[in-house]
Amino acid sequence: MLVPTPLPSFLARSRRSGRAARAFALFVLVWFGPVRQALAEEGLWLPEQIAELDRTQLASRGLELTAKQLWSETGGLLRASVNLSGCSAAFVSKQGLIATNHHCAYRALSAQSTPEKDLLKLGFIARKRGEELEAKSYTLHAVESIEDVTPAVLAEAAGKSDDRARWTAIERAQKRLSVECEKKHAGLRCDVASFYWGSQFRLIKKREFTDIRLVYAPPTAIGNFGGDVDNWRWPRHTGDFALLRAYAAPKGKPGGPPAKNVPYQPAQWLEIGHGGVGPGDFVAVLGYPGSTRRYLPSAVVAHHVQQTLPASIALHEEWLGALDALTKKSPADALRLAAQRKTLANRLKNAQGALAGLRRMNFIDKRKTEERRLAELAKRPEHAAHGGTLAALATLAKAQNARAMRDFVLDQSSSGPPLLSVGIDLVRRAREKQQPELEREIAYMDRNATLLWKSLERRQRDFVPEAEAELLASLVERARALPEQTRIAALQRLAPGEVTHERLTASLLLRVRASRLGNAEHVRRLFDRGELGEGDLADPVLGLAAELADEIALLEAQRKTERGLEARLATSYFALWKALRGGMLYPDANGTLRFSYARVMGYEPEDGLLARPQSTLLGALRKHTGAAPFDLPKPVRDRAFAAKTTYWTDALLDDLPLCFLSNADTSGGNSGSPVINGKGQLVGLNFDRVWENVAGDFGYSAERSRNISVDVRYLLWLLDRVENAGHLLTELGVAEYRADARKQDRPGGQRTAKHTPETADGEDEGGSRCGCGLPGARPRHAQAVSLVFLALSAFGLSRARRSLRRGPHSLRCRNA
Repeated sequence: MLVPTPLPSFLARSRRSGRAARAFALFVLVWFGPVRQALAEEGLWLPEQIAELDRTQLASRGLELTAKQLWSETGGLLRASVNLSGCSAAFVSKQGLIATNHHCAYRALSAQSTPEKDLLKLGFIARKRGEELEAKSYTLHAVESIEDVTPAVLAEAAGKSDDRARWTAIERAQKRLSVECEKKHAGLRCDVASFYWGSQFRLIKKREFTDIRLVYAPPTAIGNFGGDVDNWRWPRHTGDFALLRAYAAPKGKPGGPPAKNVPYQPAQWLEIGHGGVGPGDFVAVLGYPGSTRRYLPSAVVAHHVQQTLPASIALHEEWLGALDALTKKSPADALRLAAQRKTLANRLKNAQGALAGLRRMNFIDKRKTEERRLAELAKRPEHAAHGGTLAALATLAKAQNARAMRDFVLDQSSSGPPLLSVGIDLVRRAREKQQPELEREIAYMDRNATLLWKSLERRQRDFVPEAEAELLASLVERARALPEQTRIAALQRLAPGEVTHERLTASLLLRVRASRLGNAEHVRRLFDRGELGEGDLADPVLGLAAELADEIALLEAQRKTERGLEARLATSYFALWKALRGGMLYPDANGTLRFSYARVMGYEPEDGLLARPQSTLLGALRKHTGAAPFDLPKPVRDRAFAAKTTYWTDALLDDLPLCFLSNADTSGGNSGSPVINGKGQLVGLNFDRVWENVAGDFGYSAERSRNISVDVRYLLWLLDRVENAGHLLTELGVAEYRADARKQDRPGGQRTAKHTPETADGEDEGGSRCGCGLPGARPRHAQAVSLVFLALSAFGLSRARRSLRRGPHSLRCRNA
């Protein structure tokens, strides 16, 4: 996949060997396509913003759907995309079948596994409905409608000069609107989401499903092929997919006893794009990106680079090492820790990649340059009202950085050791229940009780005493290292003097084993009771949790003040950003439904290396070593060489495609997002980003922001030739192709997408004199040059079609 060959000499060798057409075609697709034609497809667009995107430009890339076909007040394909317990997913049949990533179904598989029947190792397929397994603790949300409620929220905060009071009023308005909505619309879930730092708000109505069942998941040797070694890397050969199903009461309403529930019939689902995609094709990602920080001041980014990310890396390396040691001792503990270990490994590599990426992009200096331009804009008469905004945010950043490491330890205490985090939530729930519903923190309102319990249930299942003690010991040691004025008393008391890590861990293990929070029934009783007495708080872990909950409450109060300040400054701040960008501005990701458009393309990870945008089954075979994480199951290996004769193969690759790259703008939470082609058909599932794009949460890079998706044809081939799952292929609407021979071209392919001509004077057909089309697009002379190369590439491809036989590598080096 990576090509360390100077291009001129490569072309010369190709001509001498009679492969000039093939070389030229690959040169254009890999070089001019991936890098020179990266039209900055940046943007995590809200559904309502799709109608404002340049339709002509989108059509020129290959989108055949109208804005209303993607999203309208009453319909649109984006409604097929759902949130599955923090991951993205999509309905893919009228019987509630859901496609998502294997790693998004990992906890469900782990919860149904035993040492005697390890579904993570074996995989799972239900041959009939009655065999489908409960996906324990999973919840699915499907968007029904989105309404702008900004005036109603801000009206409640009007006149509040105190920043904390302002944010408290905003939160109260959010909660009030949510509760009123749910009373008015029985059976729906309503949440008010904040955008642009608390300056805009949307009321999102959703159907909530809690009866989710496993239908199909390949063995981890397929679903996590490459493991941590390949995580965040390209090329990937991972079958990161799984199928589940949503169940509802007979009349389609969520809820009801599972025994009487039937498959839910969604109004929108995605057809399968069995024709696949290839280099240059239009794709779009529909999903729920979790969190980005695209508009942070440079001082905050600098602190991430200098302290927060290095601290996160060190902590998660230590935690992961402790879990790895424990999993080698006990198969039963290995299963209990599998999901937690996978989460920690992902957090670790994310932090490592973000740190490396921010340094490589020289991002701090770039942000400082942007801030200088923002400051210049603020001096203009039309922006006079925004003059003090940047200085106020700089002061806020300084205060946040001063306490950042203490905040880091506190945040990790409620998201790291599972038993301790369960205790903290129990304590906070008991305290919040003493307040009126609208005065409680959102997570602890009665309307969120089911979601909170499912979260506790997942963490409680991850509990292993020795692991809990190790993770807690690491936190205590970091708390002891804090400056004296910022130390956390509750953690400091656990190790008042000098003590070795081993002795500290041993003392904490005694505390953990003495706790009753490891008993699931006891935790459920405390949760249902909703109050804690002195006897309960005598529990050594619950007592510690209560002390930490006090510290967390103080931290959250401080953060409310800061959120109120940001909300007060947000209108001015984003007005400056909009003026700087010169077009629409998308908000940071916050777990709400988004649309990102892109094209399938490779990139240049390093100077002199080119990565082509597709990987293949034969490439996976070359990685196979017979040992994890590169142990491809024998049924796959046995059928691999015949895969090219099946309908699911790609004629240009002469092999079965496994994964592909595109330049879509994605973030955490986009895992499992459906990737559609220009016709709106499912062609893949997003599951990762490349190493050079891990820093994408802070900023998009046209050259190196690449996401990784698994090709739907890999799923279809497995269901067809390995699992013989005709019933699922029938439900997906593709069973008729099982007996067909391989395609000579890809039905539904877009490699010859039509380009809309532009007027000679440099204006587009709408008369907008901009030369940018969609936000971030290139000047028109560069577009014209690219069109020439695209035309030439089409010619080269037609000459190269028969000779393009190699799948797993980008361009062949001599003697390779």
